[in-house]
Amino acid sequence: MRSAAGRSGFLVCGEALVDLIQRADGLLDPRLGGSPWNLARALGRLGCAVRYGSPLSLDGWGAQLASALEASGVACAGGRSIRPTSLAVVKIDASGHPDYAFYRDGVADRDLVPEELLHGGLDSVSVFHVGSLALMPPDGVAWRDLLAALAREELWTSVDANMRPMAAPDPAAYAQLVGDILGLARMVKVSDEDLRALGHTGDPLQAARALLRGATRVVVLTLGQDGAWCLTNEAECFCPAPSVPVVDAVGAGDCFYAGFLAALDERGFPRRGAAAVPSCADLSAALVFGSRCAAHNLRRAGCEPPWRHDLQAAERADPSCADS
Repeated sequence: MRSAAGRSGFLVCGEALVDLIQRADGLLDPRLGGSPWNLARALGRLGCAVRYGSPLSLDGWGAQLASALEASGVACAGGRSIRPTSLAVVKIDASGHPDYAFYRDGVADRDLVPEELLHGGLDSVSVFHVGSLALMPPDGVAWRDLLAALAREELWTSVDANMRPMAAPDPAAYAQLVGDILGLARMVKVSDEDLRALGHTGDPLQAARALLRGATRVVVLTLGQDGAWCLTNEAECFCPAPSVPVVDAVGAGDCFYAGFLAALDERGFPRRGAAAVPSCADLSAALVFGSRCAAHNLRRAGCEPPWRHDLQAAERADPSCADS
């Protein structure tokens, strides 16, 4: 991947929090996280020009979240808030799959009026991304309205559903709102679990095809050990899951999607004002690169996105890894 110098930029909004990972002895191991925060950090490490647009707390955790972003080449554009940092208690099952309980009342990353981004906050942005807990009511209503406004502009928008129905007071209303939001985004990322939470009980691939509606032009579907698809109205591309020893799956989807977006960015897509979707060759290459990024993360505890030099070193050691 090339340097971020001269590249168009990503703006990422959504939660930044501390994952309190429950260890076998019952103690909690704190890790910085949050799906959009993970994505921004991963994009920065891959050489993309990226800004994180949600506020960070003035507390100690907020300072660490800001420092970690900046160390990964991400600009903190959302300012600071007197509100506390979000927390999540995470239990990891025997397969490495995380289960979350969230504490998000009156927190810093929610101290933002999305509409205000229309007044200069999207200058020089080629891709705007939001997702995960930000989509939950009542916050999701404001993000839906912003995406509706952006759908009338020439800005590419990206949404990661990353459904968390266990944290929603009304899961049905939450699913309805997220479904509406997905129809307003140019690019959508969903997992098979997301689709079930959205009420799709059949074949996930067929359900993902149905998301190519409204403003949506590109759908990325992740299926865990069964690989990932990218769908457009013109093409469908598949990539098998990486075959690696798994420590845990925390942040793997974020690293995958960051790799996917970074690979498209390297190929000159998407660009503000451009309506065309990537070619099947570009989408396939982006899926493969995303899989490599996810594989790096799966080998490590918590979310630890790869740097470009990590992937380059792995490819020098084993050239076949560039194709797996």
